[in-house]
Amino acid sequence: MEKTCFKILLLIVTMLFPLLIGACTSIPQAQFKESLSMAEDACPAPILFTKLKMELPAGSDVGTIYNFGMSTSSWFVVPANRYMLQKAISTKELSSTFNMVLEGQGYDVVDYLDPIFEEEAENEYLRTEYRIGGKIIDAKMNIDHEGYKRFGAVIYGNSGKKGELYLKIKWSIYDALRRTTVYTTITEGTGKLRYADPEGMTLMLNNAFEMAAHNLSSDIGFYDLLVNGIKPDNWKKHKKQDDRPLKYDSQEQVNIEPQSLSSSPLTQHINETKKAVVIVQGGAGHGSGFFITKNGHILTNQHVVGNAQRVRIVTANKKEKLIAQVLRINRARDVALLKLEEKIDNMKITTLPLRIKLPAVSEDIYAIGTPKATRLQDTLTKGIVSAHRPKYRFAGSRMDFIQGDITIHGGNSGGPLLDKNGNIIGLTVSGFVFGEDRANSNLNLFIPIGDALKKLNINVDTNDNSPLNITYQ
Repeated sequence: MEKTCFKILLLIVTMLFPLLIGACTSIPQAQFKESLSMAEDACPAPILFTKLKMELPAGSDVGTIYNFGMSTSSWFVVPANRYMLQKAISTKELSSTFNMVLEGQGYDVVDYLDPIFEEEAENEYLRTEYRIGGKIIDAKMNIDHEGYKRFGAVIYGNSGKKGELYLKIKWSIYDALRRTTVYTTITEGTGKLRYADPEGMTLMLNNAFEMAAHNLSSDIGFYDLLVNGIKPDNWKKHKKQDDRPLKYDSQEQVNIEPQSLSSSPLTQHINETKKAVVIVQGGAGHGSGFFITKNGHILTNQHVVGNAQRVRIVTANKKEKLIAQVLRINRARDVALLKLEEKIDNMKITTLPLRIKLPAVSEDIYAIGTPKATRLQDTLTKGIVSAHRPKYRFAGSRMDFIQGDITIHGGNSGGPLLDKNGNIIGLTVSGFVFGEDRANSNLNLFIPIGDALKKLNINVDTNDNSPLNITYQ
């Protein structure tokens, strides 16, 4: 009888021990901040959560773990370290939590993880204007790590972790268009779990992260940046008000002035010709494009800009880095019209003559763009017109294409296709690749310039008396 009472007493003490010890360890108790009110017609900039990193020194003591040993039926205490916290970080879980919290507060959150189709994910990713990442700069935890308990021949209880976890997160907001971090702030969160769970650490971390993310959404500097376009005082380009509603009317009339066709070989004016070509950068990745008006209108592919409202423009020789609004797109034809929001003083814009008449098969052609990497800007390649492909079925639509054997790669998309004299005859759009290494086959397709202009409702006085409606023989 005494032995039985002793075992019961030992069991009670064992169960209470972590609670008694835990009460002596201080865990900061963060609170949810009051939400900021967002107007129904607000146009917050698209944001994307990227990652949560650990910034605690190696070997940091972040709290205490109480382990229950089934074989000894007793508790023993060990210090917690950052490695245990690091293992609980799941970017996919945290992205889902971040998206849920920020969308619930009215922010425009880019979600490229869930779409089934790659094109949807790419379009979402490209419209990102700000990327958001966090660093854990402080953490505290009291964790009960319970194994199955034994009472005589009986095994009972849950195996897993429970307890409390506190996080202090330093957030960095990166302007994807201007390529710089424009705002940092710190928020806190506390997560609790009352019952042991095999994924207890992940659950507690996610709960603490959820509170910290909510408190980020209630940060007035964060709100002003994304909703009102107000850059913080410590931003290197001075505080100013941006128009979050788009600057230009997407249906504004665009007219291209006639320009005499070039009759001199491209080799004689290639350096001047290259000045018309730009890099187009969305939230991630890049393509090419080219100026079509002195007012800063640019032509490129729709798949280069995705769903973006604004993109970054880098002019030839990386001379200027500017922001352009996406005025309008035509997905089926895969073309997009952009317009610079601001031009640098004394900036000279170079435009090239537009040749609407189709080039003959076997005619020499050139492509200019930025293949693969931005450091390869202004790359020129040469080939011939291999064929004309009227009503060619491509990507689900039947469209007209010029086929050429010019070598192109990812990043060339949207760049100009030129004839031997440097007149624009089309846009680079796609190429066929084969094999595991996806080698370019030099079977490449280009959009006739006349069709691109027509699909974007751009008015042009043709300089070669050719209609925009191309008739194939």
